[in-house]
Amino acid sequence: MDWVRGLRNAALTAPLLVLAACQSTPESRLYTLAVVPPGGTAQPARSVPQILALGSLDLPMLIDRPQIVRRIDGNRVETLEFDRWAEPLADGLRSTLAGDLSARLPGTTVLPTAGSNVAEGTAVLAVTVLRFDADTTGRVLLDAQWSLSPGGGSGGRKSGPTREIVEVPSAGTGPDAQVRAMSQAVGALADRIAAGVRR
Repeated sequence: MDWVRGLRNAALTAPLLVLAACQSTPESRLYTLAVVPPGGTAQPARSVPQILALGSLDLPMLIDRPQIVRRIDGNRVETLEFDRWAEPLADGLRSTLAGDLSARLPGTTVLPTAGSNVAEGTAVLAVTVLRFDADTTGRVLLDAQWSLSPGGGSGGRKSGPTREIVEVPSAGTGPDAQVRAMSQAVGALADRIAAGVRR
């Protein structure tokens, strides 16, 4: 009879253990990209537009998801299930790039979105991200194309597309280090775009 009582107690305890295991799921950690100040003092240039608006900003579906993505090798990636973006990555990238460009183009008003009606004299920046992730060592690669078009039917010359490949060396393998390196990569892309806009 003792073994029957023990079996019954085990049967009653098992659902409680399963419930406890379900309740111990770790909470998600939320991350955002951050504006990175330029390395030197940004110098105004006569040729920069007074207003620069970000138009289309396209991301590959591979990274356009709530979870942070890490590349394992040439054929495999992993999503960090409990390390997530606090906002859609496209929105975070757009606002961060606008902030980075504002810091690098003094005298230019940088708008995070172009809107449906672009005023004359406004340059529109279009960005297509081809790859933006880190490998298992924490090294970040940002591969993007950008082009600049005159807005408002001003008939000016379009420049680009220009392809930029930015690599940021590893500063650690954790998600905190990966997001910091990704922010640095966006800042480096803004350096190159700003230099192109000044030409």
